[in-house]
Amino acid sequence: MLHSGFDKKLWNVISLGLCFMILFTADYTVTNMQKTLISSIHEDKPEFTVDGYTSLGITYLVFALSLWLGPSMVSLTGPRYGMALAAVGYTIYILAFNLEESWAIYAVTVIGGVAGGLLWTAEGNYLVLNSDSTNISRNVGIFWAFLQSSSLFGNIFTFFKFEGKRRIDADTRHQVIWVLGGVAAVSVFAFLFLRESKKPKDELDEARGPLVELKKTWMVFITKEIIILNITFCFTGMQHAFTYGVYSPSVGFTTAFGNQAKQLVALSGICIAVGEVFGGMCQVFLNRIFTRCKLGRSAVIIFGFTLQLLAFILIFLNLPDSASYGESYEKSIIQPSSVVAMSCSFLLGFGDSCLNTQNFSIIAVLFPLNSTQSCALYKFIKSFFVGLGFFVSSHIGLHTQLMVLAPAGAISALAFMYVDKNVTKAKWTNEDWDSAEEETVGTIRSK
Repeated sequence: MLHSGFDKKLWNVISLGLCFMILFTADYTVTNMQKTLISSIHEDKPEFTVDGYTSLGITYLVFALSLWLGPSMVSLTGPRYGMALAAVGYTIYILAFNLEESWAIYAVTVIGGVAGGLLWTAEGNYLVLNSDSTNISRNVGIFWAFLQSSSLFGNIFTFFKFEGKRRIDADTRHQVIWVLGGVAAVSVFAFLFLRESKKPKDELDEARGPLVELKKTWMVFITKEIIILNITFCFTGMQHAFTYGVYSPSVGFTTAFGNQAKQLVALSGICIAVGEVFGGMCQVFLNRIFTRCKLGRSAVIIFGFTLQLLAFILIFLNLPDSASYGESYEKSIIQPSSVVAMSCSFLLGFGDSCLNTQNFSIIAVLFPLNSTQSCALYKFIKSFFVGLGFFVSSHIGLHTQLMVLAPAGAISALAFMYVDKNVTKAKWTNEDWDSAEEETVGTIRSK
């Protein structure tokens, strides 16, 4: 039984995580195997000309643009109904793969992108409404652990469905998509059962509407803190595209792995999910230590990037450069090892969790009264570079991608540390949570 407002808010965060776990059990699994899935469709239907990376790129670029309208849409629907409506769009996106028609795939990439813009704007708003400066890192960690555990369930399912298959036949494809589409449909109803969350008094006192939200979004976008953090957000998007769209299929396209190559795609997704969940839970249990540490958020970012850098080096050695394009018979620098490949998946997942949780944490502390706008802008920059990463992946080799990611990660860590040290550390306390926006984005409210 819940005894306090704090407990109710904590339960809201857990419920939100459960809803996302259901939805992304389907979506993350489809994203992880999309390049492999589309390649199998093309083998059966040569006239099917969709490129897996291109379709993902379109989805994320539409997603990025939709985020500018996300706050306006959430102002009309509210976060709960906004997330439920977005889940309908995700369900349509997944089920369309069973049509196996080029026009259908490209059409639903747009639907999926718009749905994503609404979903993640509403999620950020709902999460911040149920947090304060002392527990935001913990709450983001809880949400992240639930969200990323979704990849475990979906990929375990596909791991057994793909067992011993060198290619994914039509019957297997259809069975997988119907099951995942059904799971996504369940999430629609789950979102409707979320509790409504009250907005801070300052937000309730202001006139709200689509045009007001759009103006406030722009004013947050041009603040110094967001401009600098955009460097970190860019890398977050680039590495997300690599982790969730490029790496696992590249393992599956490495013919040196033999008959287990396609099954390793699902296993890689499982290992990424384990890394994500482990990273999120570590931050939950160590939250008190991080909040007392002067460079708590920065320490998490540095640790996460170090793990990803190690993964980049091992992938460079373990997989051939052409594995990102399709079936690769090239030799890698070392004899490909499935153990090394799965270890890299874990490291990539752990590093991704560090980046995303701390990005959410710092913008929630900087912009507590503009949570809808700041979260939308974070997802905008991230999603734009996810889409760009997918487009580029069709044209440059795996090794070149890794040589871009490594220095970009180092620069992004330095940018985050600058903001964390000079703007937030030793400045934000629970007492000035309500007045935080006055100090960082006073221009927004004055205008």
